[in-house]
Amino acid sequence: MRTQPPPQHRLPVATSHLLPLALAVFLSLAATITLAATISGNVANLGTGNLLQGARVEIPALGVSALVDETGRYVLGSVPAGTHELVVTYLGLDSQRAVVAVTADQIATRNFDLTTGIYKLEQFKVKGEREGDASALTAARNAENLKNVAATDSFGNLPNMNAGEVAIRLPGIYGELDAGGNLSGFNVRGMGAGLNSVTMDGGLMTGQGGLGRSIFVNNITGAMFDQVELIKGHTPDKGADSLGGTINFKSRSPLSMREQRRITYTLSARIAPSFTQQIPIREQRRLHGLANLGYQEVFDAFGGSRNLGVSVTLFNSETAIGSFFTTRDFQNTAASPAFLWSYLTSDLYNHRRQKNITAKADYRLTPSTKLSFLATYIDHSEVYRRQYNVSAITNQVVFDPALNTAANTAAGIAPGYTSRVTTVRPVPNSVIDVTMTGPNNFFNRLRRVDVGLEHQKGPLLLEANLRRTQTRINIGNGEGGILTNRISNTGWIIDRTQSDLFPKFLPNGGLDFTNPANYRPVANGLTNGNDKQIHEVNEGRLDVRYNLPITAPIFAKAGVHWREQTVGARSASRRWSYTGNGPLPHDPNLVTMDQSETRRGIPQWEASWFIRAREVIDPTIWREDFYFRETTGFTSYRQAVETVTAPYAMAQGKFARDGWLGRTGFLGGVRWEKTENEADGFVRARRLSGTPATATEAAAIVAAQADYANNRRNVDGEYTKAFPSIHAWHDINQNLKARLSWSTSFGRPSFGQLVPGETPTEANVNFSGRPTLTINNPSLLPQTAKNWDATLEYYFEPVGNFTVGWFHKEIRDYIISGIESGLVATGTDNGFNGEYADFTLLTTRNAGTAIVQGWEFSYQQQFTFLPGVLKGLSGTVNYTVLDTHGNFGGTGRRETGQVAGFVPRTANASLSWRYRGFSTRLLVNYAGEAITAYNAISPARNLYRVERKLINVGFSYQLRPTLNVTLDIDNLTNVPQKRYRGTTDNVEHFNYPGTTITIGLNGRF
Repeated sequence: MRTQPPPQHRLPVATSHLLPLALAVFLSLAATITLAATISGNVANLGTGNLLQGARVEIPALGVSALVDETGRYVLGSVPAGTHELVVTYLGLDSQRAVVAVTADQIATRNFDLTTGIYKLEQFKVKGEREGDASALTAARNAENLKNVAATDSFGNLPNMNAGEVAIRLPGIYGELDAGGNLSGFNVRGMGAGLNSVTMDGGLMTGQGGLGRSIFVNNITGAMFDQVELIKGHTPDKGADSLGGTINFKSRSPLSMREQRRITYTLSARIAPSFTQQIPIREQRRLHGLANLGYQEVFDAFGGSRNLGVSVTLFNSETAIGSFFTTRDFQNTAASPAFLWSYLTSDLYNHRRQKNITAKADYRLTPSTKLSFLATYIDHSEVYRRQYNVSAITNQVVFDPALNTAANTAAGIAPGYTSRVTTVRPVPNSVIDVTMTGPNNFFNRLRRVDVGLEHQKGPLLLEANLRRTQTRINIGNGEGGILTNRISNTGWIIDRTQSDLFPKFLPNGGLDFTNPANYRPVANGLTNGNDKQIHEVNEGRLDVRYNLPITAPIFAKAGVHWREQTVGARSASRRWSYTGNGPLPHDPNLVTMDQSETRRGIPQWEASWFIRAREVIDPTIWREDFYFRETTGFTSYRQAVETVTAPYAMAQGKFARDGWLGRTGFLGGVRWEKTENEADGFVRARRLSGTPATATEAAAIVAAQADYANNRRNVDGEYTKAFPSIHAWHDINQNLKARLSWSTSFGRPSFGQLVPGETPTEANVNFSGRPTLTINNPSLLPQTAKNWDATLEYYFEPVGNFTVGWFHKEIRDYIISGIESGLVATGTDNGFNGEYADFTLLTTRNAGTAIVQGWEFSYQQQFTFLPGVLKGLSGTVNYTVLDTHGNFGGTGRRETGQVAGFVPRTANASLSWRYRGFSTRLLVNYAGEAITAYNAISPARNLYRVERKLINVGFSYQLRPTLNVTLDIDNLTNVPQKRYRGTTDNVEHFNYPGTTITIGLNGRF
């Protein structure tokens, strides 16, 4: 680790010399190749006009086969001259045979249109569940490694058109929700969101979690994608930096349709109905709209035939989120009763706007060369986010009438409490804080460009891509701020006898908490946040594949991938203290959910009444903390650049062209990843100036410069690791496939653990009073895993599958903090400007092991064998059960139920029914009870999230073959997010996100 700051400069962009070297090797090999006879063409679904990626085209007599690529095209190379019978198969459609004659060096064309009885019975054009399921199952079946695939239309209409709504239906995924009930991240096979990668067409997505690695998808519309993949078995030609699994959102090639032009559209309105429970501010804004327009066309370009495909997707939506939640804390005891000493209620309202433009083009320059281009423009804004909190809190001391001590006199809890009723005494530590946040601003601007090349010459295939993804986030209070008013010396009684969610909140002496004249702003009670986040990803990859000149269909593949990821954080936040005498004017017209349900008349204030355009409206009653303003510019500045260079080599194929060995395939190889980290930021001086918040602006500037300006640190670190993997599969018969794989993967530390950080402690009681200096570690290694997967997959018609799988992960190198790392050297070149000589260094290291293992079951089928109207039924079920144990880097063993964030059981179920033009669907998403905070010393402090069953219902009617009308109910039972502490009676958190209805119209022409 280098801690001596170099001259200030922009962190360098790494490049790789392996890219031109690999290209030169490819060109030299290609020059020696002579073309053989080739048969190519397209395979389409006659009913929908879509070309069928994954359809199998084979010449049984030769043992030669090919899969249709993403453009709908297949290529059978090295075919001898003569007449050959081709057989085309695709799940859910009737197989088709054709005889094709070829001569030496000829390229013959043969297209196929597949169909089945469902299309022969009625006119059908709008692609739906059956087609999506068939496409997803085909992709999973053809994969050389273990993956789950779902089409974005497999689960009916998406009320929010959020691609994450499809991802959480896959086996092994638990969707993490924010306060508004929206998806905020994915937990995969027990691994947290920051340890799993989210990609788009194989390229890493940028995040919006500051210096973390979590990728939020609430700004990604499902209209951009055709499928969602969950990759559980990592291969050398893809990134291994995903501990649980990689979620890949896959777009569709604009060449993948039979017709010349297609225009699709969706118009919908999302409603919070009056007969559902909503917070009052949401009741005022019940209706919001969504529109999506898709254009796709295939052109004859530059003398070619159907060789240019272009698609453009336009998306615009407004989403309103209104939720009520309450958070409590109880006495630290496992016994009953336990008093309630902290009680918070909150109304949250957020109005989101999103605009997306996605353009994609595929151009087949020659029959063997394809160019691709993709550009994405996303603007996600929130300009009306408001949150109203009321927090009633006291100390945790129970009054004893027999004691005459100062501590007892200040005791906040009255004796005689029960498990449902707590009485709080009117003492100085009994306070009620009323905090209004907003209106907050959030602007997320994502830009992505991806260009690709694919070229084939005989047995050689070259693929190359260049990508750039950029996200700029501005977050803060905009025209508003955060304002906290407080009343102290007030007492109350919380009575949960009749309602736990909306308890009675009664006065118990002291100041009247319903009188706004008794409230004053707290110190630094008015703040204005103004933060900026930067996230950029630049990628380049070159892959070369060579079909080996041997009897068995085996190819070798090698390449190099390069990625530079930059993250940064900045802030210009400010804060003020109130200097006036009287109370601030409140808003008598503002009603919260708690007030409407309990009639608790606690006053509310609007921050925007006192601040505008990031300046206080009346500076005569507010004093700014200039030192805070000046130091925030230093303390918030963080930037890190991570450069990854990853060459790999692998082989893939089958052991023979026919027979038992011809039904056995493999993929194996190794990927090397060299990771280089560079980061910079400011740290505090050893001895701060102690400048008070009342300092003048000039004095604050001088003090901030002295405390931080000369303490900029530049740090770096690197590591190189190899990640081997091998995957094997065997087709036991036409319908039954077995898989076995061993792979390695890893989860990188967050960027926040890599940037400079220094915390001195002059006398650390945990280290015998020695002075210590805690620092971050830019050379921190990732957590690594060795993974075993075994699955048995049974496929059947029509469009059915049953899969059972077992996996085992051995995870090492957990990240542990507070590890001794020697002493700070003396001298001015010790890396700390000569300070902290002989301090004990404490930093983060890698240690510990754990095992995560589990079973995954999935089943889906269309019940066309049932009589009458029942033949329109279809269903899907999947279930995942996990178990874990290990030390997780600690000193003792922990097991399932003791690991925070580990969700041991998840499941999904879907039942749909179609009859003539009418269809309906029931969706259930289940997550079992899980611990979210573990305390080995005091189990009463353990925090548990109760099981969750999200139910959605959808209806659709086909007005004509190209037009559907839909109605979807989201969160039918208004299931809450609920946590309890210690025992189920002590509800710590309860959040009602609300129920919504979406009415839509979608079709194509």
